[in-house]
Amino acid sequence: MTTKILGIQFRKNPVSKEQERVCMVREAGVYCDIDFIDGFDKQIDWNYPEVVMQEYDGVILGGSGDFDFDGNRDEKDESRQMSYELLGMLRPLFQYLFDNDIPTLGICYGHQLLGAFAGAQVRYDETQKKTRSHEVKLMIDKNDFFIFSDLPDTFFAQYGHKDVLDRVPDGAVLLMNGGEKCRVSALKYKNNIYTTQFHPELNYEDMVSRMKNNPDYLPEGTLAEEVFKPSPDATKILRNFSKLIASHKEGSTELVESV
Repeated sequence: MTTKILGIQFRKNPVSKEQERVCMVREAGVYCDIDFIDGFDKQIDWNYPEVVMQEYDGVILGGSGDFDFDGNRDEKDESRQMSYELLGMLRPLFQYLFDNDIPTLGICYGHQLLGAFAGAQVRYDETQKKTRSHEVKLMIDKNDFFIFSDLPDTFFAQYGHKDVLDRVPDGAVLLMNGGEKCRVSALKYKNNIYTTQFHPELNYEDMVSRMKNNPDYLPEGTLAEEVFKPSPDATKILRNFSKLIASHKEGSTELVESV
C-alpha cells in the first residue's frame, strides 16, 4: 500500500500555491505520495478529523504569504481575523493529530498554527522578522532524530515571515535556534510532530523565484539574489520526514523517536 501524506495549504495566490506543491513533491514525494487540499475549503468538515485522515499516514501544514496572526496589521484586519478563524476551525484536526501522535510537519505559518494551538502567542517581531537565508543551529543531539540524518550542526535555511512564537509552548522541545534573530526555529511535540519557522521545502532557486510573486517581502532596496544563499542541508529535513513515515509503514524503521 502506498504511503500517503496530506498537504494542507493556506495560500490564495495560485502561482505561490502551485510552487509550494511542486517543491514539497520534489522533496517529500521521493518516498510518499502527497495529496493537497485547501485549508479554507468549506466542503471539508474538520469536526471529523478521523474521516479526513483515514487515507493518510502523515500531514504537512504549509506556509502562507497571505495571512498573519499579527503581521503588524490592524486588529480588525481580515488577514488577522481569518488566522484566528482558521485556528478555531482546525482545532479538531490538531487535537486528533496530538492525541494520536500522527507524523506532522508544520512549516512557517503551519509552525505558527500549531504553536498557537499549543498555547503560545503569535506576534509580530521587528527583530526576528526576515526574508532571507539565516543560519540555524541544532540544540539537541541529531543522532536521536532521524529527520536530522546527514545534517551538520549548523546550516542555512530559507525564511520569509513577519510573525514568531513568543515562547516555546509547554510540552514542546526546542530543536533549533537561530540566535536572537530566530529564537524558536524548530520544535517537536509528542514523538512525531515537528514544526519549523523556516521553509525546508525551498532552496535558493525557489526563493529567488518566489520573490517575483511576493516582492513586498524583500527588504527595501535589495535583490533576492543578495539575501538568499544555497541551503542544501535544510531540504533534507522534509525528505527525511517523508522517508521516516514510509520506512515505518514498510516495517523497516521504528517511527517513534526519543529525545
